[in-house]
Amino acid sequence: MLKFDLKNKKFEPLTQGNFKQEHILERYDFQSAIVSSWEQIKHSLNIPDAYLVGQEITPHHSVQNSIDLLAFDSDDSSIIVIELKRDKDKLQLLQSLSYAAMVATWDREKLISQIQHATISDSEELVDLINNNPLNSTVKIILISERYDPEVIITADWLANQYGMDITAFSVSLYKLEDDTFVNFEQRLPLKELEDVYEKRGLKALNSDKSLITWDDVLPKLAYPFAAEALQYCLETKEGDPSRRRFIGFRKNIDGFDKVAILVREKYLNIYLEGQPDNAEQLLHRIFGNIEVLQWANGYSFKVDNSKQFQILKTWLGS
Repeated sequence: MLKFDLKNKKFEPLTQGNFKQEHILERYDFQSAIVSSWEQIKHSLNIPDAYLVGQEITPHHSVQNSIDLLAFDSDDSSIIVIELKRDKDKLQLLQSLSYAAMVATWDREKLISQIQHATISDSEELVDLINNNPLNSTVKIILISERYDPEVIITADWLANQYGMDITAFSVSLYKLEDDTFVNFEQRLPLKELEDVYEKRGLKALNSDKSLITWDDVLPKLAYPFAAEALQYCLETKEGDPSRRRFIGFRKNIDGFDKVAILVREKYLNIYLEGQPDNAEQLLHRIFGNIEVLQWANGYSFKVDNSKQFQILKTWLGS
């Protein structure tokens, strides 16, 4: 990683370190930072619709070990097992596979009990999403480590390519600049260039029965004054998916963004923009003012939580 010195028109290398040298502990530092920064980290892990269920979760009564982090992807109703290592560990993949196998035996009630026990934020919204959608039988695995032994990546790639297992691996690099510490997450598996080429074999399809949940069921659970107006505006364009509270492909080709999706959350609207036009963040700040813009693998996202921002959103997206 390089520092761009604009004044002197040159690049300067940052000092690369590692967790051990910086006395960063796996659970008490690295894992804790991910938990407290989940809204930012989930975009770096390419799971922007995921809720954090909890940490140090026992997957089965027969074992003493625990899952580092457990998440739920509301995009496809799948559970995600996340295993962290400060340095490379040949057993990381085997450990995560055994945890995934145990979690795969969970039913909806078991998952909900874990959520309620962990007392996470937005737990009511998450439980509602789980109750309104069939639980995906596929358990995803995310590995995060500074380095990987070749056999870990080779085996994970074989399992993903030949047997359709959903395994993603990220390497995390640490850099120092004076008193500041920076980290960078880089996807190691699957390679982004090959991600769309993988043919997922063996994945069990979700129950395709249409949900009985309607937008009228969702509306009373929304805590912002413009909720009814927002739903009416969205429904004039698309039927949407009330069970997952979202309008996918709501607009296309807006100011260089390929697609716009609207996720209806309990306390705000979450706007997802697919595409990466030049100066995207500056554009969004110019239109919406002082909002937090998060970047993810394929684009950007931001929240709309007041009537003024919603009116601006309507004007921007048009009818």
